[in-house]
Amino acid sequence: MHCDQFIQRFKQHGVRPTKRREAVYLALQETKSHPTAEEVHAMVVSQGCSLSLATIYSTLELFTREGLVRRMSIHGRADRYDATTSSHLHLHLEDTGEVLDVPSEVSQRVIDSVNPEILRRIEDEMDIEVDEIEFHIVGRRRTPSSVKS
Repeated sequence: MHCDQFIQRFKQHGVRPTKRREAVYLALQETKSHPTAEEVHAMVVSQGCSLSLATIYSTLELFTREGLVRRMSIHGRADRYDATTSSHLHLHLEDTGEVLDVPSEVSQRVIDSVNPEILRRIEDEMDIEVDEIEFHIVGRRRTPSSVKS
């Protein structure tokens, strides 16, 4: 992503562009690992940008609030961040701690399978509006003995 693309993306989300914010956003854009704030900090510092961990946290909070990134809260684990804001599923591997994107086609099929009538019922019964659906799948890597033949 080029500097002018950052500026445009930030402006679309009401975020004032700065070099530090660009460095944090670029780090998130360049990885599919759904890093923690500490991991983002390490990535930014390794690129030669001097930022405190507190600045990373406040920048990630701003990005989350303004819709530039998604925060994923996983019970008992540090929050993770994703620069892909379109609807998609995540798979959390409990044995390794990894968070992976479920392939797009499969993600969309699962999301599309949710009955709209159920969503309307939730909205009516709870007097709310559903903006989107998020799924979080939990699993673990298969061991050679658990693979079916």
